[in-house]
Amino acid sequence: MRAGEQAYRDPIHDFITITDGHLRRIIDTPEFQRLRRIRQLGASFGTYHGAEHSRFGHSLGAMWIMQRILDRFRHSGMKIDEGTYLTALCAALLHDIGHGPFSHALEKRVAAGVPHEVWSAQIVLGDTEINRLLRQIDASLPDQVAAILTGTFTGPRYVAELVSSQLDVDRMDYLIRDSLYTGVTYGRFDLQRVINTLTVVDERVVVAAKGVVAIEEYVLARYFMYWQVYLHKTTRSQEWLLKGCWQRAKELVAMGEMSVVDSASSHLRPFLLQGKGENGSGSGVGCGDSHGGGRGELEGQLLDGLLHKYLAIDDYDLIVTLKSWRSHKDKVLADLAARFLDRRLLKPVFKVPHEGSIEEGLDAAREVVAAHGWDPDYYLVIDHTTDVPYDVYTVEEGDVDDGVGAGVGEGVGVGDGWSGGKDAAFGVAGRMGSKEHKPPILALDEFGRVSEIASLSTTIRAVAQRRRQAVNIYVPSEVLAPIRSLFMVQSS
Repeated sequence: MRAGEQAYRDPIHDFITITDGHLRRIIDTPEFQRLRRIRQLGASFGTYHGAEHSRFGHSLGAMWIMQRILDRFRHSGMKIDEGTYLTALCAALLHDIGHGPFSHALEKRVAAGVPHEVWSAQIVLGDTEINRLLRQIDASLPDQVAAILTGTFTGPRYVAELVSSQLDVDRMDYLIRDSLYTGVTYGRFDLQRVINTLTVVDERVVVAAKGVVAIEEYVLARYFMYWQVYLHKTTRSQEWLLKGCWQRAKELVAMGEMSVVDSASSHLRPFLLQGKGENGSGSGVGCGDSHGGGRGELEGQLLDGLLHKYLAIDDYDLIVTLKSWRSHKDKVLADLAARFLDRRLLKPVFKVPHEGSIEEGLDAAREVVAAHGWDPDYYLVIDHTTDVPYDVYTVEEGDVDDGVGAGVGEGVGVGDGWSGGKDAAFGVAGRMGSKEHKPPILALDEFGRVSEIASLSTTIRAVAQRRRQAVNIYVPSEVLAPIRSLFMVQSS
């Protein structure tokens, strides 16, 4: 290893070698090192005991894939100036810098109702070591990186697409990484083949015709990881216990029945005290206030005041707090916390997510739960797949060309995919369960014309056009049998 290099031994990419001093210093900041204490898959460690990996490793991996892709573009003759190159690497490295405790499991609950993309932009733009280092490189670099993270970047479009699109470095890393650490094989695909078949046409990321099969494998990996890992019933139950604990604690604090001084990590106290919105959402910080880089004036002021408090919290604060709550005098909070810590989970009524309606049986189910002494607001959980922050590949109407292919901008939905402006920050990173449409995957057909990839692959078309919407119900084991019988009768 040459002087000045930093090598990270990675289970996915072998050695991730950082030669740029600016990137090394960003990685060494307290804000980035905090990601070592944020689990990549939230509560999934309760389902897959190997899923203890962190946002730190994933962020390094995403940056490394970005570097490999850009180097591939350069090797093929594409001119990429050093400023664009470094901006892309910084954006990939920092795309998850705003995640809070247990990642998506408590997103928008602990953190003032604000998704991690907005926090990421705030960390890049605010009073942080990362911001100071970026400004030392170029005074405009924080704004450029934040614009990429919030969907308002006006530079080369391929850079923004590589950070956030239907085929981005984020997904390329987390599918393989999550597959390895959970011990499943669903998320594996030929990453090197995908990289080698990418090119740029009119500033859009496009797959060469010979790479369509590799993208089929990638899309199927996304599909199976969604339904077999991210939507796993045990993980979902564990996540709902976390949400229930937080919601109950917020209610107790709001009613004056719990002192945060005695029952919560000091770092979490400001967030338990903030706001009284539904599901723990903070007051005054909402999606409707965002604009441009994802920060309205009011929102920016509130986030500025919370930024350093937010950067002080991680998974360990929540675990310590849960250990305190398990002995709280409130029986609901104590029971929910103990269930999470001891893995005494709520049980799924349906063994696989149910694709029909459950509305007719809900009132009766609530009565059963209440009759056994459980509060239905906390012990009858309705879990819709639309709540899951990982999305399978989908095609919007107008993206698929019925002919052999189309040029960029002709029938492939090119102009509709990348949205900026109002609310851009709340859908750009793609793992929030947002319905906002993201740029489709484009590929060259055998004649060199650009088409949406589903028009070239019956496999991808079949996956993309079958939208599964399903629901499950979670209840204590003591009432599982009668409630399961209730819905079996309804289904018949």
